[in-house]
Amino acid sequence: MRTEDVLRVVLEIAQSIRHGDKQFNERYVHHFFSHKLQEKYNLMDITGDTKAIRLHPEWPTYKEGTGLRFSRYRKQNGEYRPNARGGAGFIDFAIGNYEHPEIGVEFSLKNGWSEEEIVYDFLKLLDKNSPFKASISFNLVCRNGRLARGKYLQDLEEHMNHAYKEATNRLGTERVDKSKEVHFIVTEIDKDSNRRSWHYDLARKEFINGLPNLSI
Repeated sequence: MRTEDVLRVVLEIAQSIRHGDKQFNERYVHHFFSHKLQEKYNLMDITGDTKAIRLHPEWPTYKEGTGLRFSRYRKQNGEYRPNARGGAGFIDFAIGNYEHPEIGVEFSLKNGWSEEEIVYDFLKLLDKNSPFKASISFNLVCRNGRLARGKYLQDLEEHMNHAYKEATNRLGTERVDKSKEVHFIVTEIDKDSNRRSWHYDLARKEFINGLPNLSI
């Protein structure tokens, strides 16, 4: 499956999702994403040959029982870092062969910016020890009031760039995979479902306004 196909579904969510009630959480986004992907591409038929399943929720980066030995992480002093004696990191969705998936997808949905959670997601997706050729991250920041303005908007943009830099710093130069195709997206949505988005530009090494363009 092409990265562009998965990214199209993520962009559809970013452009159409609406602000939800208090019970609205990240799991709803997970289910909507898997539903749309299944609707278009039929990646998970658990009634047939299960070895043909191509969509793997909560995929572990390390699990000896199934032969996965990619990466381990440990939380120390409130921060997640690579650690050979740590536990598995879990990817919301891995796409491809279970033993060596090609695409990793992470989601977050919070009422505000969740720094450590997002840093950890970035870290797992950028890790050279992971098998992914392409990594996609979609972070939804919900506001119970209006969209951030002024200094609050500036702070939000600084947080995005800091999260990416912090993830690469924790991995270290030798463990950051510069060959990966990276699509990291942040969408902010207010109580009336007004929205704006940013995406990480590898050439400029920063988040820029707007969603990534798909020409294919």
